[in-house]
Amino acid sequence: MTSGEFRKRQLVTSIYLPSLLITAAEGALLPILPVSAVVFGFSLAEASIVTTVLMVSTMVFEVPASWLNSKIGERQAMITSTVLGFAMTLLAFFHLGYPALVLSALGFGAAHSLFGLARHSLLAEIVPEQHRPKSMSLLGGMFRGGLAIGPVLGSAFIVLYGFEFGYLAAAILCLASGASIMLAPKGRLKVTPSGQNGNVWKVARREAPKLATLGVASAIISAGRTIRLIGLPLLAIQLGIPPGETSFIFGLTGFIDFALFYLSGIIMDRYGKFWSSVPTLLALGTTYLFSFLVTDVFTFWILAAVTALANALSAGINMILGADLAPPGSRSEFLAAFRMLTSGGVALAPAMITVLTASVGLASALAATGLLNFVGAFLFWKYLPIYAPDYKAPDSEKPVLED
Repeated sequence: MTSGEFRKRQLVTSIYLPSLLITAAEGALLPILPVSAVVFGFSLAEASIVTTVLMVSTMVFEVPASWLNSKIGERQAMITSTVLGFAMTLLAFFHLGYPALVLSALGFGAAHSLFGLARHSLLAEIVPEQHRPKSMSLLGGMFRGGLAIGPVLGSAFIVLYGFEFGYLAAAILCLASGASIMLAPKGRLKVTPSGQNGNVWKVARREAPKLATLGVASAIISAGRTIRLIGLPLLAIQLGIPPGETSFIFGLTGFIDFALFYLSGIIMDRYGKFWSSVPTLLALGTTYLFSFLVTDVFTFWILAAVTALANALSAGINMILGADLAPPGSRSEFLAAFRMLTSGGVALAPAMITVLTASVGLASALAATGLLNFVGAFLFWKYLPIYAPDYKAPDSEKPVLED
């Protein structure tokens, strides 16, 4: 699609709304999966395994997702993933026991991976390069909105009908996501098939310099965001902040994250990807490194607000970067390898915090992860100009009206 033909509103029913709904399904699912395991009589550690399975399966299924995407196409892959998500959440709804719960988490992780890869591959082709910053940051806003809406809708179903109906809320959201895609004009989701037939490893070897530098940097920024959601609640517990007050702090600072997500697109559009990625990692790294200075509710408020603002400033950066780095003719396969790295950052962050907290304490664990963020900032600083330079309009190109 050429720049003159492209309008962001064309993606509302085909990309933005389905993404909001499928992420809301995940948001409804995540809080109740471990609770179900406890209801079945399992320990907290065993309950946490269920959530871990979902995160790890999202990473592992990137490769088969690329193969399936190459066989059936992006639009059909997205629809298939919503059907799979519906089936897996319905399986959990029937309350068949712990093994079925683990299978549900495994299957939903696979559905999440397939949907995410197909959507990313679509956007990499149909969104012109100069429109990517704002288009992708808007998609980042859908992620944030979905994770906010999902738990609220799930809790409403639980209060009105019973605990297991939280899964039914997630199932309905999956179906609604698929329906939105099916109702969107097919022409808007038509792209050129990738030419590598899902051979992720071949493409990953060829594109290893990009993946080993900017791919790793993207994995670090994903881990830094996840650590915010894991390390800060642990810090609140350590400080003795009541759970209700902690939830209120996260809710209010999370609103900062959601309200400012589009700012990321404006920054990248005007100043480049550097000013979204590097400041985010420097801010996260500094706050984690000096988290030992957080000793009361007031300083905890500051820490939560700064990390929320940093997270907002990088909305959509990994989506943009993956699209910019993906080579023609092997788009889906490259994105599968790239997304394995970013999903790996999300999956490894909880394990990293757990192991370091057990061995050196929470403050030192957060400080260590802070140093890792500085490594990511360096990689972005050094390799963005080499592998993903910002778009520069030709002199002959006329300004494009924003919609």
